[in-house]
Amino acid sequence: MTDTRDNGPDGPENPPADGDGHDALLESVLESISDAFYALDRDWRYVIFNRAAEQYFGVSRDNVIGRSIWDLFPQGRGTAFERCCRRAMDERVTSTFESPSAIRPGRTVELRVAPMSGGGIGVALNDVTERKRAEAALRESEQRLDLAVRAHGVGIFDWHIPSGRVLWSEEEERLFGLEPGTFDGRIESWRDRVASEDFAAIRARTREAIAARRDHLDFRFRIHRPDGQLRHIEGAARILYGPDGGAERMVGTNMDVTDRVAAEQRQRLLINELNHRVKNTLAAVQSIAAQTVRRADTLAEFRDSFEGRLMALSGAHDVLTRHQWDSADLADVVDGVMQPFHPGERLQVSGPPVRLSPGQALAFAMAIHELATNAVKYGAWSGVAGRVRIGWVTEGRPDRPGEVRFTWSEEGGPPVRPPSRQGFGSRLLRQGLVRDLGGAVDLAFAPEGLRCDIRAPLAEVD
Repeated sequence: MTDTRDNGPDGPENPPADGDGHDALLESVLESISDAFYALDRDWRYVIFNRAAEQYFGVSRDNVIGRSIWDLFPQGRGTAFERCCRRAMDERVTSTFESPSAIRPGRTVELRVAPMSGGGIGVALNDVTERKRAEAALRESEQRLDLAVRAHGVGIFDWHIPSGRVLWSEEEERLFGLEPGTFDGRIESWRDRVASEDFAAIRARTREAIAARRDHLDFRFRIHRPDGQLRHIEGAARILYGPDGGAERMVGTNMDVTDRVAAEQRQRLLINELNHRVKNTLAAVQSIAAQTVRRADTLAEFRDSFEGRLMALSGAHDVLTRHQWDSADLADVVDGVMQPFHPGERLQVSGPPVRLSPGQALAFAMAIHELATNAVKYGAWSGVAGRVRIGWVTEGRPDRPGEVRFTWSEEGGPPVRPPSRQGFGSRLLRQGLVRDLGGAVDLAFAPEGLRCDIRAPLAEVD
C-alpha cells in the first residue's frame, strides 16, 4: 500500500498520532487558563498539574506528578473537598462549591470537581476572594440604600419611555397609597393619580427637558390616593438617551413632602400674622404715647404713665406668648397687670376660667392697668384702707356666643367725684374698650368708690 501523506518540506515526515495531538491541544488549553487545574488518577495520584496550579500551591509540577494528593496535602482529609472528590471518583458526580482556602488563610476558593474519562477526576480551582468581597460590599451598600430609602420614605421609579411601562419600588407604591406588588406598571396609572392641574405642568417641563437633551429634571406635584388624601410629592429624575438621540428611560425618586409643605404654609401665615401684630403694637404704642404726652404736665409724669402703660401691654404679650398667641386666660391677664402694683390683701379676684382672644387680652390688660393706676392716684389704693374687688361671670345662650361680665369695684378710699375732664383712661375705657371688645362699658363714680362694669362677647378660641 502506498503512503500518500505529504513528506515534503511543508509537512512533517512523522506526524503525531491523533491521540498525541489531542493531548497536546488539551495541555495547551490547560496551560493558558487562569484557573488552577489538576487531574488525579484512580489511585489519587497527580497526572496533570497546570502552571496556574503551580503558582497557587507554590510547588513545581515535577514535585507532584505521580504522587498522592493525600500525601502532599493531608489537610484535605475529612473535609467537604474530600467528600466531593470521592463522589466524583466513585459515583461520577460533578460538584461545585466554595470554601475557605486550606493553604491560604483569609482567601476563598471556588472548586469544581468532575469525573474524567479513564476513571480519574479533574479539579478546577479559582480564587474568588476579591469577587466575594465585592459582592459583600455591594450587599452592604444595597442594605444601606434600602435602609435609607425606607427610613426617609423615598420611592424609586424606572420609566421605559417608548413602551410606557414603569417599574415602581415597594416604597413608591406605598407613597401612592398602594399595597406592594399591586401597581400595574402602566404610565397611564400614574397619570390618573396626579392632580390634573399639576400633570400639564409636569408634561410641559418633561418635554422641554427632552427637547433640550437635558439629563436632569426636578419636579413637584400633588397626587390623589385611593383613600382620598391629597399628598404633595417632590422628586428628581435622570433622563437616559439612546444611540439615536431619543429619550429611552427616566429613572428617579419621589418623596412625600406634604408635612413640609404644610409647615411652610404655617410659617408664611405666622410671618404674616407677626407683621400684622407688630404693626398693631406699634400703632398702640404710638397712640399711648400721643395720649399720654397730651395729658402729662411734666416729663416725669409722662415717663411714669407711659412706662406703666407699656408694661401693661408687655405683660399681656407675655401671657399670649406662653400660649403661642392662640388665647389667654382672663385670670392670667389680671395677675400679670396687677403684679407691679403689689396690692396684696387689698385686692380680691374671683371668676371662672375664661379664654380670651389675643385682641381681647390686650384690650382687657390696658383697661385693667388704667383702672389700677387710677386707684393708686385717686381711688381705693391712694389711702391705707381701700380695697378693690375684681370679679367676672360668663353668660351664654344656645343661639348666640357666650358673654363675659367683668366688674371692678372700689371701697374704703377717699370720696369719689366725677372727673372735671375726660382723660386718657376714661377715653380708653368708654371708647377704645367698646371698640376693641365690641361690648359695653359703664363707669359709675359713686361716693363710696369707682365701679366699672364691662360686658363683652367671647370670641371662639381653640
